[in-house]
Amino acid sequence: MATIKEVAQIAQVSTATVSHVMNNTKNISEETKKRVYAAIQKANYIPNAVAKSLRSGSSKTIGVLVEDIRGLPVAGIVNGISETLEPTGYSMLLYDLHLLDKLYNQYEQIGAYREKINRGIAVLLQSHVDGIIYVGMHDRHLDGLFDPIQRPLVFAYSHGSTKEAFVTYSNLDSAAQLTEYLIENGHTRIAVLAGHPHSYPTQMRLKGFRQAMEAHQLPCPPEYLRYGDWSYESGEKEAAGFLSLNERPTAVFAMNDLMAIGCVHALQDAGLRVPEDISIVGFDNRECSCYVRPPLTTADLPTKEIGVQAAGMIVAMLQAGQDNAKEILLPCKLIYRQSVADLR
Repeated sequence: MATIKEVAQIAQVSTATVSHVMNNTKNISEETKKRVYAAIQKANYIPNAVAKSLRSGSSKTIGVLVEDIRGLPVAGIVNGISETLEPTGYSMLLYDLHLLDKLYNQYEQIGAYREKINRGIAVLLQSHVDGIIYVGMHDRHLDGLFDPIQRPLVFAYSHGSTKEAFVTYSNLDSAAQLTEYLIENGHTRIAVLAGHPHSYPTQMRLKGFRQAMEAHQLPCPPEYLRYGDWSYESGEKEAAGFLSLNERPTAVFAMNDLMAIGCVHALQDAGLRVPEDISIVGFDNRECSCYVRPPLTTADLPTKEIGVQAAGMIVAMLQAGQDNAKEILLPCKLIYRQSVADLR
């Protein structure tokens, strides 16, 4: 590889002049700049980014550690990070932990991969990144999962400790909004098809559901609550429990689209009509939610905006220091389709 000294010899200038031209740190005549740029091209000179970062103390690179690029929210978040970093002069270095097949829908078992996660962080730190954004596949607390690092760290689609910065969405408010929408359409007997009982999104969405029901003085009988495992199959299976009740619900709030679609198909297989006999709402706005019949009313996750906010946050932290860390909860957008009947 060519060196800066060789570029200086070709351009017949000093190495300091070459450096000033490349970094725009001093007023250099246009004629000299042209000679330097021509020499860089002739020598096929590529600056040593690592050496430059060691000199300046900054690599202008953000490490992005993703649990798995195939995870539902991850691609949209990474897209938001990349688009936001580009005009700031920071580049992105991505490291994929490949945890989708390992965790499947047992997301709360992330602690079993603590060593793997910290190994990924070490790889990024060895690449001299200025800060790290950790992108989860599932919104949950990750307390105690990370070894201490002397770099800004932002969690996207997940939470750290109370001292750490994060950007995610509001499970509670979104679930309350979906429940309010069902109530506004005249539904008073609303059942819930929840995810894993110990899952953070399950707990928060259930809290939002109950708050909305209590605000309207509507009951939440225990037989109207069933737990699945976030899969289509569990939606099919748990729908049978609602069908066996003496007083069936008029609507079901399924905590993700896959379980909602499984529930729709199970009800249809039993000879019921959706939404005429039982209405269904989901959560996530997966692509499949608009293709099921009827198309599913659901909550759209703000994945790209999470990436935008996380990237903006870490750049601000680098410019102002880690004390600038904060917490951001973004709203979901309700997507109204044809799976809810108006009983008014």
